[in-house]
Amino acid sequence: MAEKLIRRGDIYWVDLPDSNGREIKDTHPALVVSNDRQNTASPLIVIMPITSLKEGDKVFSFQVPITLEKKSVILVDQVRTLDRDKFLRKITEIDKELMEKVERKIHFVLDLKN
Repeated sequence: MAEKLIRRGDIYWVDLPDSNGREIKDTHPALVVSNDRQNTASPLIVIMPITSLKEGDKVFSFQVPITLEKKSVILVDQVRTLDRDKFLRKITEIDKELMEKVERKIHFVLDLKN
């Protein structure tokens, strides 16, 4: 079977391993944020999980709103690396403008300097 072509900006359903505390787990959408060279050469892909919002949920300054089937947020503060075997099915991809918002938020969360 051919390897999945996973690209930066793609959103996939992924199987997130068990975790403790408030780390997101189980099956969720996730945004691919690693660069395409790494995505092609490595079995590991860097993602940000996405979770849906419930009525009255607050969007925090380190989250990026996105609408998939439901109003959701990209959890920029929960960056993690997954094996490509954890990628189940592609949902969609985001546009350049939304990726730029994600990049600004990751700079904020990690206190990166330009």
